[in-house]
Amino acid sequence: MRNKLCIPFLLCMLCMLFMLQLSGCTDSETEYEYQLYYINKAGNQLVPEGYNAYSKEAYSLVGEFLDALASQPVSKDVLTPGFDIMRVIGYSDITQEGYVTVNFSMDYNNLPDIKEILCRAAIVKTLCQIDGVNGVKFEVESEPIKNSAGEDFGYMSDETFVDNMRGETAYKQTISVSLYFANNSGRKLVKLPVNVTFDGTISLEQLVVQQLINGPQDIDNVNQNVQATLPNKTIINQITVREQICYIDLSIDFLTALPGISREAALYSVVNSLVELPEINKVQFSIDGDVIRYYGDSQIVFDVPLERNLEIVKE
Repeated sequence: MRNKLCIPFLLCMLCMLFMLQLSGCTDSETEYEYQLYYINKAGNQLVPEGYNAYSKEAYSLVGEFLDALASQPVSKDVLTPGFDIMRVIGYSDITQEGYVTVNFSMDYNNLPDIKEILCRAAIVKTLCQIDGVNGVKFEVESEPIKNSAGEDFGYMSDETFVDNMRGETAYKQTISVSLYFANNSGRKLVKLPVNVTFDGTISLEQLVVQQLINGPQDIDNVNQNVQATLPNKTIINQITVREQICYIDLSIDFLTALPGISREAALYSVVNSLVELPEINKVQFSIDGDVIRYYGDSQIVFDVPLERNLEIVKE
């Protein structure tokens, strides 16, 4: 009796396996109704994951998508867009014009500038797939989020953000940073608040150092009489941030002193500018992959993480 029962069962299983082989379905060929947008581990572009929703009504889909984005992504190679830091307090009804407002916890304000841009892009692009949703507005504890100029972002749509799936284009955002250049004497530093355009193709710390290399003449509306501190042939080989220390590897050109600029002013123009960024407390230098004892021909110790030096800043 047992053998007779096993034969049809085995035949059934063989048929099922045969049908699966005929279907030839793979994950890459599976068609999904929607895409959820996450952030790649490099933190510079969005990565879509296919998603089939169980909700049908637009308002319910908003909640389902937000819950899904806050959950662990299927792929281990992507990161949830900001929900490791913040949470959703609630979201509004969809207006007749197709607008919805999402209210986040105060932790939203702790998102670093780069991550905030990508998180906003990921959430907006995900929600705007819903039929009937034309724009999304962000609030923090019921207060609208603002840009660096203090203006409300308002309702954002899919078109607000340029696709950056291949890292070829970007989500452009104007960000206020502080750069330190040399004063007239070349021995002190002057702090300059500068608006830079972050486009997601490089990190913000690389953007800051590159602007120092380019010099103040590359910045619009700089009225103060300041000087470049770094040789313009300097190349950023690599720059990373780990445990609030920025590790930066520069070409040997960095060791060349500019005429009239003190060694201390040149070095701390980089350190002070980087430490102004929220996730950096110290800076560790290397030159073409090697950590060296002293900075150029000076006696400034160069092989340890350096902290901000405010004594060299001119009031």
